[in-house]
Amino acid sequence: MCLYLGKTSIVTEVNRINYRLRSTFFYRKLREYNTLSLRAKIEALLPIQNLYDWDNKLDWGIGEDAFNYVNQHPNLQFIQVFCHPRLIREQPQLIAYYRNVAVLSQKAVISLIGIQVKRFESDEENKFQLAEDNALELAKLFNEHISLIIDSSVNSITEEELYGLILASTGTQIDGSWRNAIGEEAEKLVQRLLIKEAKEQSLIAAFIPRKATVVDMYNPNNSEEQIENIEKYRGLMLNNQTSILFSSEPDISLLDNGGKTVGVIEVKGGTDTAGALERYGAAIKSFEEARRRNSEVRTILVASCITTEVNTRIQNDRIVSCYFNLTEILSDNSEQYKQFVEEVFSIL
Repeated sequence: MCLYLGKTSIVTEVNRINYRLRSTFFYRKLREYNTLSLRAKIEALLPIQNLYDWDNKLDWGIGEDAFNYVNQHPNLQFIQVFCHPRLIREQPQLIAYYRNVAVLSQKAVISLIGIQVKRFESDEENKFQLAEDNALELAKLFNEHISLIIDSSVNSITEEELYGLILASTGTQIDGSWRNAIGEEAEKLVQRLLIKEAKEQSLIAAFIPRKATVVDMYNPNNSEEQIENIEKYRGLMLNNQTSILFSSEPDISLLDNGGKTVGVIEVKGGTDTAGALERYGAAIKSFEEARRRNSEVRTILVASCITTEVNTRIQNDRIVSCYFNLTEILSDNSEQYKQFVEEVFSIL
């Protein structure tokens, strides 16, 4: 068995891996939510803003003082600030814009008025129809909060501050999602490390989509976009006629040129010490299944927050071929990173 253990304390290890994974998670989610496009979508509608009537503004939760402030502001337009119920029926995806201006999370909307908005916000093709009563409820909720924000600013809110609220709200939502996503983010990060190394070794031939049988051929001019959208793919084909597949149990499978599994990788990014033994047990279960199918398969565990008990089990358990400290392999120049990629690609 080749065993590579970090020397940092458990507490330090927990903090290091938490913050590293959190950074990449925030960036990935910001792209996923497409928050930066919301401003442009609203600005594209400004030439036709006169087609929206605001006579019923009070019925839509818009405060009189807030409305008058925006009306007199040289750089703010009504549809930039307030939610018109007809507009979100026409363009339901813009619910995300007004919800974030109101600094409300998707969970908060469900809690306050019982409406699930996630499917509308992520519906780029506007397939789902927003009901009239739901549009009115959403508009009232958003406008009440937006009016309160304007009033609390003592009529001084600016256009830039308005868009700052969108980013602040998005950050809050991402932070809420982060608590349940550390394991998934660790998997994504290791996947990207392997793809990056395969790219540097000029091994990538094609990406295998999750929802189609036609592969996406590797394009050096578009490689960054392909790697950033790794969630679209279930693996990659290498030009030496082997493959790397992403799934679950195991998280990553290494296939030889005949389709035989010759290596499996389990990634355990959880950092709570109480669950360390349980995470280790789940990895062992996956490795045992792989060994049942191929007794010579290489089993690689990538984990953080290894307690003394788990460390002892790893040293005495022949089911684990190699263990790598997750925090240590995140650095390109670290010895563990070099050992990790050397181990993986020697199998392939």
